[in-house]
Amino acid sequence: MPNIIQKPDAPSLPLAPINYLQTYQDQHNNVLRLFFNRLTTAIKSILSPDAGGKFLYFPYGAWQSNLTQTNVANTATVMILEQTDYVNNVAINQTIATVTGSISGTTLTVTAVASGTIYVGMTVTGSGVSANTRITALGTGTGGVGTYTVNNSQTVSSATLTLTANSKITANDPGIYNLQWSGQFQNTDNAQHDISVWLRQNGTDIAGSTGLISIPARKSAGAGNEGHIIVGWNYFIQLSAGDYVELWWSTDSTTVTLQAYPAGTSPTRPTTASVIATLSFVSNVS
Repeated sequence: MPNIIQKPDAPSLPLAPINYLQTYQDQHNNVLRLFFNRLTTAIKSILSPDAGGKFLYFPYGAWQSNLTQTNVANTATVMILEQTDYVNNVAINQTIATVTGSISGTTLTVTAVASGTIYVGMTVTGSGVSANTRITALGTGTGGVGTYTVNNSQTVSSATLTLTANSKITANDPGIYNLQWSGQFQNTDNAQHDISVWLRQNGTDIAGSTGLISIPARKSAGAGNEGHIIVGWNYFIQLSAGDYVELWWSTDSTTVTLQAYPAGTSPTRPTTASVIATLSFVSNVS
């Protein structure tokens, strides 16, 4: 079990008698001695060179995506973070779309959208839908009515379907936070293309947050010769309790993806996440 700093409560001093009593003075001094002993221990836990504040617990979270995420050209698209790695007193909430649709094989056909926008990577649930069904590619649909490819082959009659994706990084405590991210982009085109990445807080774009990226063209045709670039940076952002922040992106070509890769060989190396994001508490706000 980790050591936890004990919060020193205010001392409960005994009421003084009208006349001087040594026993009262001894009791009074003992209460103060116990209080200051606890206070000194707490301060040493924070300031001691051996501890270095290691017993302090700040809000933090780390997430990633192992999904390849595509984008309709010149269209704002939210980044999905379906895997939680570490979390302490922050949360990640869902982007939700409610639609009417059916599934035949691996084709989801959406005939009506009651609310929300459809993104690649969303999980599909509803009556008769196989567990862990996700949207893996756009068809004729680009966020609304149309067709989409799903990972699990199945037959589902027309019904109300709920589509969800983890994207809303949410603060439980107010303060200044450091949001850091990285994205692995891929380009299968013969031309260089541009990418924009920015933040939205509670659904509103944050002015000044857009970063522009240029991804190189592919080297030649064939798998393994695509253009690649991994980029990342950090933001300081003020969040109130319950506020959420999302990463959004767009590109000028459908040949650009946020790309996840399997484990590699020669040499053996682990998988590559398409997106990684971390949120760390920096300071309270007076």
